[in-house]
This record gives sequence, structure tokens and C-alpha cells, in this order.
Amino acid sequence: MTSKYEVTKGMTFAVSDAPVTAEDFTDAGFPTASVNWLEAACATKEITYTGGQKADIDVTTLCSTEQEQTNGLAAPAEMSITRNWVGDEEAQQALETAYANDELRALRIKFPSGNGFYVLVEVRQSSWGATTSAVASATYSLRVRGTPKRIFASGS
Repeated sequence: MTSKYEVTKGMTFAVSDAPVTAEDFTDAGFPTASVNWLEAACATKEITYTGGQKADIDVTTLCSTEQEQTNGLAAPAEMSITRNWVGDEEAQQALETAYANDELRALRIKFPSGNGFYVLVEVRQSSWGATTSAVASATYSLRVRGTPKRIFASGS
């Protein structure tokens, strides 16, 4: 019997080894076989996803006694990856290259259960830091293009 909760210990992510476009994904939203994956080392500390927030549009009319709002277009979703710095890792170098060259990359995020997500992203910001803890860290701010595609352990 499996738990009804996803656990994060053992979670992995991979990044495409080259730039990708929407054509590198099937109509169902899955990457085609032409996408090659670079597995990231076990150095990731946190991955966050924030769906895009729709802007409110004021549609109040002069004869109205209430303020009325409607949803506008959704803003793009954002992701952030924070990890220990791994200077010679190919996956981290791919994110750095994507940032430097304004390239889109595919990400694959998988939980130990086999569930996860495929996401098309652009790297908006790349930063690193060093503290007295003696471990250098790297953070990547990503803009999500399109809708994340769910990976189900059952294969569907």
C-alpha cells in the first residue's frame, strides 16, 4: 500500500541537454524522444512552483452600486530551484547556458513514487552565494512556458 502523500526524499530533477521548443513536445504535452536529459546531482534543497496570478480588471459601471471585477489574463507561472553549487555538473551548466543564451529548456521533476511533472522553462535569473556554512549555493528563477504536464507512475 502506498501513502496518499508524496515524499520528497529521493526526488530528482533533470534538464534537457539542449534548447527545446514547443515542437519538441507531443500534442499530449510529453517531451518527444529527441529530448535528452541531464540528471542533476543530489544537491537540490528546494524546488518551488507558483502558478500565474490573474490580474483583476475593474469593470464597475456608473450605475452600479458595487465595485465589480473580472479576471484578466493569467501571468506566467514561476519556479525556483535552490541547490548546493556543483561547478562541474552538466545539468547545472545547461541551466547557466540557457540563462546566458535566452534558451528554453525542459525540466523533468520526479518524486520517488514515479509521479512528477514535465515543464518548459526559461531561466530568468541565476545567482550563487557563499556563507559561513562552508557550502556554496545556487538559485535559478524560472518562468514556466505553457502548462506543466503531470507524470503519473502508472504511465498515463
